[in-house]
Amino acid sequence: MGQRKSNKSFNLFLTVIVLILILIYGYLFQSFAPIFSPQATLPTLKSAQLFVEPDDGRPYIIDAIDNAKESVDLEVYILSDNKIISALINAKKRGVIVRVILEESPYLGYGANKEAKNKLAHYGVDVKWSNRVYKFTHSKFFVTDMVNGYILTLNLSKSAFAKNREFGVITQDSTSVSELEKIFQADWNRKPYRVAESPLVVSPENARIKLENLIKDAKKEILVYAEVMSDADFEKLLVAKAQSGISVRVILADPSDIDSNADAYERFLTSKIQVSICSTPFTHAKAILVDDSTAYIGSINFSTTSFDQNREVGIIVSAPEVISKLKTTFLCDFRP
Repeated sequence: MGQRKSNKSFNLFLTVIVLILILIYGYLFQSFAPIFSPQATLPTLKSAQLFVEPDDGRPYIIDAIDNAKESVDLEVYILSDNKIISALINAKKRGVIVRVILEESPYLGYGANKEAKNKLAHYGVDVKWSNRVYKFTHSKFFVTDMVNGYILTLNLSKSAFAKNREFGVITQDSTSVSELEKIFQADWNRKPYRVAESPLVVSPENARIKLENLIKDAKKEILVYAEVMSDADFEKLLVAKAQSGISVRVILADPSDIDSNADAYERFLTSKIQVSICSTPFTHAKAILVDDSTAYIGSINFSTTSFDQNREVGIIVSAPEVISKLKTTFLCDFRP
């Protein structure tokens, strides 16, 4: 009888200890876990400017950095372009607060970020590796003077301006810029980003549901630029929309460069989706245009990793000038 009481007491003691450890773990490590959000509404950016690469080159980005008076906060997957690195250093020299977040281990261990980090740090720029809670920090955006937001499909590399199809959205919308700054601050401080209603599309918090809902809302036409197409659920949604009678056209990056696109290409060929391979310029853009009225542009590829494991940032836009320019570019690149 005494042995049984002793065992019960010991088991109770172990249970209490385990509960305490769980509480301590949750308190210490909650700041490292991303906060997922079921937010599904699609507020849109009604006023914005679009630039297109490789047509427009570096001026939009260089001028933005050169014109910054107080601050530049930049988060990007790859930073290797010497002209942009020099612009950031020059901004620091004239007294601008410059902060940069870089992915430590980009594709194939690309080493240019280490060179960029060392050079920026040498000149006093505050620069950090990204938060390892994400598989990759693949986002590409920056904010100047807390009022100008730049949401990009492009890395800040030479190829982005020389041979890739890329897009950049420029906005002064206070809600969008404020949220961009909150994302940067959260990532800078290794804290969760708490999603607020805005035109932004953010992985892993709400990108999947927002982009799925954008596709579901289509009534007539869906146009897609995809560097990577490898998420089964997203592909099935596009196929279902095509089979329902909606015109769906997809531009894929060349499967010889992106292996996973070969399977997507074959599947689309056997569906009602019209698919095109665009190698020149190389399709690095990630964009969706629905019904000539609403577009997504950003860093988010249509892959499971991009939706669910990476830090990614995009935006939903309805500005007529952006829609028109995006559609015109798509029609030039689509080669059935």
